[in-house]
Amino acid sequence: MKRKWIFTVLLVILLIFLTWIGKFNFGVAAGGDAKFVHGRLTREFKLRTPTFTGFNEFIIADLNGYFKEVNIKPVYTGVLSQGADLALSVVKGDNDLFSSGHPTNIAVARKAGFPIKIVLHSMVDNPENNKLHMTWLIRDDGKIKSPKDLIGKKIAVGTLGGCVELLTAEFLRQNHLPKNKIEIVVMKDQLQEEALRQGLIDVAVVHPPYNVKAENAGGVKILTTSWDIGSKAGDGSIGGLAVRAFSDDFLRKYPDVVKAYIVADLKAQHWINKHYNEALEIESKYLNIPLKDMAGNVYPDQWWIKPSQIEWWIQTAYKNKLAGFEKPGEIKAADIFTNRFNPYYTKELPIPKIP
Repeated sequence: MKRKWIFTVLLVILLIFLTWIGKFNFGVAAGGDAKFVHGRLTREFKLRTPTFTGFNEFIIADLNGYFKEVNIKPVYTGVLSQGADLALSVVKGDNDLFSSGHPTNIAVARKAGFPIKIVLHSMVDNPENNKLHMTWLIRDDGKIKSPKDLIGKKIAVGTLGGCVELLTAEFLRQNHLPKNKIEIVVMKDQLQEEALRQGLIDVAVVHPPYNVKAENAGGVKILTTSWDIGSKAGDGSIGGLAVRAFSDDFLRKYPDVVKAYIVADLKAQHWINKHYNEALEIESKYLNIPLKDMAGNVYPDQWWIKPSQIEWWIQTAYKNKLAGFEKPGEIKAADIFTNRFNPYYTKELPIPKIP
C-alpha cells in the first residue's frame, strides 16, 4: 500500500514537471509557432546557418539589426568542413538556411532526391575588382601564360557542382580546351593562395575577399574572372547569381519565418548597394580581415527572383555537361525555385525605401 502511494506521488510530481517544462522550448526552432504580422514575427525564431568565412549579406542583416527587426535570432553552427554539402546539411536539419551557393547546387540536390527549394536571390557579379564574384589567379613566375597552357594543370575549386566548377567548365569550353585534360582539386578558398604559391596547384579560383588579399600580397596575376566568362556566355552579372534556400520540410513548417527572413535579407542587400564601403568595413571587422584586403559583393536591383536568372544557370550547366546535367530538359527552373514566400512578390507588403 505504501509503495503504491509513493508511486502515485512520484507520478503526480512527474506530470507537474512535464507540464512546467512544456511551457518552454529549448530547441533551436524556438518560436516555431510565430506568425508573420505587419512585416515581422510575433515571436522570436532562432535561425541556424553555418558560420561565414567570406562576405555575405547575412552578416550585415545581423549586425545592422535587420533580423532583430523581424524577430529572427541567428544561430551560427560553425564553419562547414571541407567537402561538406550545405544543401544536404539543410535537408538533414543541421542548418535551416542554405546561405551560400547557386542554382546548380540546388538543382543537383533536388535531382538527387534532397527536397530543398530556392526562395530568394542573393548577389550578382560586377566587373570592379573588389566586387567580383570569382577570380582565377596564377603565379607571376608560373608556366601558365594563356588558357592553352592549362592542359595537364591543377585548378582548385571550393566545392563540386557549384559556381567554380561550372564557370571553369565554361571558360574551358570558350577556349576549346577539353575538361578531361585538366585536374580539378577541391580546396577551400582560404587555403588556395598558399597552395598556389607553394606550387601545389596551378590555378586558384577564389571568392572575395581572398582575391584582393592575394593580389595585394603580390606574385600573382589574373588569368580570367567570372565577369569575363559570364559576359562571353551572354550575361556578365548573372554569372555571379547566388541564391538562398530552405528545405521543403522547413517551408511547410515555418512559412512565416521564411517571409521574415526574406524581408531582413533583402533590406541588407539593398543597404549594401547604397553603402558599399561601409559594408566592407563592417565585414572586415567581423571576418578579422584587414580593410585593405577586403572585398565583397553587390546585389541586383530587384525584390524577387526572375525565372530567366535561374534558367541561365541551368542551360549553362547543360551546355557544359556538368555532373547531373547530362540530359537536357531533365531539370527545369520552375522545379527548383518559388516566389510564393516573398511578401513583396505576393504584395503582402509594399516595396520599402532603403535609407
